[in-house]
Amino acid sequence: MGDKGWVWKKFLTIAAVAFLVGLSPYLIQAVVTDADSVNLALLARSSLPRLASAARQYVPHILAIYVTATAALIFLEGRNPDRTILWLLTLAFLPVLGIILYVTLGPDMKRLKTRKLFKPVKSYPSAALAWGSAPARVRKTSILAYRNASADICERCGVKLLVNGEETFRRIKEALSKAERYINIEYFVFKDDRLGREIADILMERSSAGVRVRMSVDGVGSWRMGRGLKNKLASAGVDIRTFMPVSFPALRNGLNFRNHRKIVVIDGDIAFTGGLNVGTEYLGEGPLGAWRDTHASFTGDAVRALNAIFLSDWKICSGQGLSADDPQFSPRHKTTDETRHIPAQIVPGGAGQAWNAIEQLYFMMISESRERIWITTPYLVPSEAILEALRIAALSGVDVRLLIPGKGDHFLSFWAGNFNVEDLIRSGVRIWRYRNGFVHAKTLVMDDAIASVGTANLDNRSLEINFEVQAFIYDAAICEELAAQFLDDIGCAEECVLSSWEKRPLWHRLLESAGRLWSSQI
Repeated sequence: MGDKGWVWKKFLTIAAVAFLVGLSPYLIQAVVTDADSVNLALLARSSLPRLASAARQYVPHILAIYVTATAALIFLEGRNPDRTILWLLTLAFLPVLGIILYVTLGPDMKRLKTRKLFKPVKSYPSAALAWGSAPARVRKTSILAYRNASADICERCGVKLLVNGEETFRRIKEALSKAERYINIEYFVFKDDRLGREIADILMERSSAGVRVRMSVDGVGSWRMGRGLKNKLASAGVDIRTFMPVSFPALRNGLNFRNHRKIVVIDGDIAFTGGLNVGTEYLGEGPLGAWRDTHASFTGDAVRALNAIFLSDWKICSGQGLSADDPQFSPRHKTTDETRHIPAQIVPGGAGQAWNAIEQLYFMMISESRERIWITTPYLVPSEAILEALRIAALSGVDVRLLIPGKGDHFLSFWAGNFNVEDLIRSGVRIWRYRNGFVHAKTLVMDDAIASVGTANLDNRSLEINFEVQAFIYDAAICEELAAQFLDDIGCAEECVLSSWEKRPLWHRLLESAGRLWSSQI
């Protein structure tokens, strides 16, 4: 994120100089007085009204310059036309607030700079030849992940799908309790409640036993974690950092770029990632009721890949540049030949990358599907490219199915997602709305070839703005396991039928349209 500031630092410096240079004639005129006026107190008192008058005359001009310059930047950056129009309207109706919002919530300039410098690698790792018999569309997806996100091919992986919070956190707590050398853990949301304190107690106990514990929590997502628990962890030796802490007086230009990743790495032997944050609501004890989610544990090569992503985030938090290849992060136990080796790639997404890597891979999976593409997502607010890929796949005879929540946890996201339902149904996409609580899983199944699980929702914020991580697993058995879970889930859901959907109330349509207006930012 550091490179994003180069545009704004240059812009604000030039603007400040222009402001002072332009204001100087007014200052001189306001301050200059008769030579006989030597009383400084009188000079100051007489100058203040004239300075105020000068400011009133000058501020509208400098504000117009700021708005024009900011609008020019929006045009230059605006690859997403919806987002460009939204920002321009904000500037037009709220010029002062609009500039402040754009500085804090605006574009990822580092991505633009990185994209200009990007040169795709021509070679493909020789290790990939070991599974060269895979279908062409699988190899294409693998090559894309390697070229757009530098995601290494992890050939020797063990994968265990974890369904819902009870199973997931039981396994995570067991693994944490057995840590001997290090724990690297990061979450978007980490709450100071029963579950949060249980995990914190394990981290503190392991730290006191000599285990090196690094912990990162997002500055916005973990806003309610509170200083008390953080101080308690720090006092016990846990090295806890906040990812891009929120500091309104500083108006951080990284405020909009949140770390939505959930990663736990233990001793180089096992790692976890998926949709679950830390809090009792993810055990089904919150206002939304039962919480349906999917996580996964990994062994083998994927552990190093997840640790490398954690360490890249850790550098942002702490300034410490650590390599996943450092001997301190090597696994205690080597993968045995008896273990079933599943090929996978762990793909990071987020600010500073040349491309929206996970979005491109989602697009590839949808467009390359031949028999089925089944997707579970809590938010259905993707780019038009993804929506068009879903429509084309359905129209071409692919079994396209989506499972979305029947109720929302975020007002705008829920209604913006409902806006897309009718058009997708008309093209042949089958959509179910989950009724047994809230569904929060982020999974995709393409034919019997590729399965994906991770943290990235099917929305613009996950695919274009937030820091995310998604595993792409090339294994028929994992595909069938996820597909079986999908069928179980739609058994607790209601399918959206076009004839009934068209009869929804007018106020639903109004809310959907209102949500759609903000879809580029949610």
